[in-house]
Amino acid sequence: MLSSKAVLLNRIEYALVNNPLRALVQRRFEARRLLRLGGALSGGVALEMGCGRGVGVSLILDDFGAERVDAFDLDPRMVALARKRLHARAEHVRLWVGDAAQVPVPDATYDAVFDFAIIHHVPGWRRAVAEVHRVLKPGGRFYAEEVLEKFTTHPMARRLLDHPADGRFDSATFAQALRDVGLRPLASETLWQSFAWFVAVKI
Repeated sequence: MLSSKAVLLNRIEYALVNNPLRALVQRRFEARRLLRLGGALSGGVALEMGCGRGVGVSLILDDFGAERVDAFDLDPRMVALARKRLHARAEHVRLWVGDAAQVPVPDATYDAVFDFAIIHHVPGWRRAVAEVHRVLKPGGRFYAEEVLEKFTTHPMARRLLDHPADGRFDSATFAQALRDVGLRPLASETLWQSFAWFVAVKI
């Protein structure tokens, strides 16, 4: 998922994210943790950055309670898969090919923004965080599940996966980046210093 854009998934990552096990983990573990940390929505419109094949969009509608979800991915293959998966829900979903560092919507559009492990793919990831703040309504929530520097810089991960080499973040750095743009962290958790979950609100 180049330049300021997210890095496109390599062949191994593409296979991993389109594996049924990945969907199960996202549904049973990642989404439930974010829901516990940040609570559900009362309807409203949400954005998912990096929608992949559309599993997250379904979770945002069904588990988090959004009325409508806009979502994009840098990879046209992923957007095509998401359109196919979400065809029956087209009246509640809008999909496009796009970049997390430049979201083509007006300021204060969304009640919530979701990041299921996408921002760490963006070389200029702080721009993506700033976009989260810009597109959120005041009081809107940001739900993020992210992969931290300890994992992305591990020799095995560097050998198999493609992540930007510079400007990576740990949990504290990401939380500070949220504060720097005007998002107030409400809750966070980390696992093995390699994965983290954040819920923040636009002040």
